[in-house]
This record gives sequence, C-alpha cells and structure tokens, in this order.
Amino acid sequence: MPSVTGFIKSVSGTKFVAVFLIDGLNYNFPGNFNPSVQTFESDNATLTYDNTNELTSTREFEGQIGTTSVKITLANGPTIEGTLNMPISPASTVSGTGVWTEN
Repeated sequence: MPSVTGFIKSVSGTKFVAVFLIDGLNYNFPGNFNPSVQTFESDNATLTYDNTNELTSTREFEGQIGTTSVKITLANGPTIEGTLNMPISPASTVSGTGVWTEN
C-alpha cells in the first residue's frame, strides 16, 4: 500500500481539510464531522491507500481525534493518521463525509 505525507487541520469545530501531494498533484480532502472538536492540526499526516482511484468523490469516514493523534479511516479503505502538533483533550470519536478533489 502506498503512503504519502501531508497535513490535516481543522477549519472550524466541525470542518477540516487534509492535503497530500501524489505524483505532482495535490489531493485535497475537505470534510465535515460530528461531534464538534477543538482546533487541531497535524503537519506530519500520512495517507495510506491502495490506488488513486480510491481518492475520488464523496467518502464516508470514522475516526478519532485527540489526545495526541488523529486517525481517520475512510469507508473504502484509505487511512489518514498523524501526530497532533498540540494535544487536545478530551479525545473524540468522529464520523462524517469528505469530498476528494485534485489540482
């Protein structure tokens, strides 16, 4: 399974964006989740996937954010994991959807 590094960060209490560079293209995964969580950021996030066909369209996910890490597992298999730049407490189990775009 290939893996690449990038970042994931919150945009508001229920929104986030993750960006990864693959073969010269930015793969962006902005999404919404519940419940609301504290502001978070991971500059060393790793995306693990089988092939770029998985990184398309709207995808559901589940995950955990905090206290020191973030892990998002997409329903179709890819994962986004990283160590948070700053810890947040309490940890939250989240679920939601995001939409892959590339540019």
